[in-house]
Amino acid sequence: MSDLLTHHRQLVGIAKGWALKNLPGWCDETHRDLLARHGATVADGRVSASTMTVPQLAAVLDDYQRRGWPRAKKVFAHGTAQAKSVPARISHMVRLWGRLGQAGKVEKATRPALLGFCARQLGREVADLDSLTVPECQSITEALKGWLGRA
Repeated sequence: MSDLLTHHRQLVGIAKGWALKNLPGWCDETHRDLLARHGATVADGRVSASTMTVPQLAAVLDDYQRRGWPRAKKVFAHGTAQAKSVPARISHMVRLWGRLGQAGKVEKATRPALLGFCARQLGREVADLDSLTVPECQSITEALKGWLGRA
């Protein structure tokens, strides 16, 4: 649940940035009024999104969408022009990395941390997972499985 909460908070920040650029008269105070209208409370002397639940944050995002924020929800949807196919070898590595995080074997189960692990395993910089060859993916997958299997 905390990953979803973090994701929604990030999206609210992105929507706020869009509103500051594109909506005439929009300011930080207007953003905080919007948060308060959807259930945010005061934390550290100001209204904060960190006090909100996922449904409340979703309501804020819906409000921004009604104001014209072009939220792209269909990045991984099947059958759309925007759909991006993720190779099975990459999704398997990401799932294993997530399991290591859930098991407490990695401090941060984030994409940058996974890229850092891949770079250490391969001895070179890894910009993104798509740049890995099939043998490199297999090598990293085996290392992750071995790590997950250790007690």
